[in-house]
Amino acid sequence: MAIDKSVQAIFDKAMYLIDAQNEGTGNTVNTDTREYQVRTIGILNSLIDEVYPYSDTYPVPTDGTRPALEDITDFSDEPDLDAMLLRQVLPCGLAAKLLSEENPSLANYFQQLYEEALRRAMRRPACFEAVGEDEAALPYGGIEYGQFARW
Repeated sequence: MAIDKSVQAIFDKAMYLIDAQNEGTGNTVNTDTREYQVRTIGILNSLIDEVYPYSDTYPVPTDGTRPALEDITDFSDEPDLDAMLLRQVLPCGLAAKLLSEENPSLANYFQQLYEEALRRAMRRPACFEAVGEDEAALPYGGIEYGQFARW
């Protein structure tokens, strides 16, 4: 299954969120969205730095430097981010920024959705591992003689 990671896909999702697509065809590139198109690349270039540390593709630096993504220059570009950021977080952030002057209350709503989605993206699935070789077989994480404890 392929995921469309293009800037165009992020833009399309943002247009669907703010209901700016063509009502007949669903096309997001039209005269009503031209102003949004002009601003999108600049806005996304500022947002990708904020969301990149929460991506599964973020490398853990060992030399003290901060990793960075290449600038977005075209709607066909594909930022190296995971699917959750591309399909959920960035469209909400883009919608919030595009509507900031035009409709502040709706922009605030999308900003809240963006922040909530970013918090969810920060969470990683938990995994459990044994503390030591022999302790994995002991009850309660290696507490010996747990049967004598008072609970």
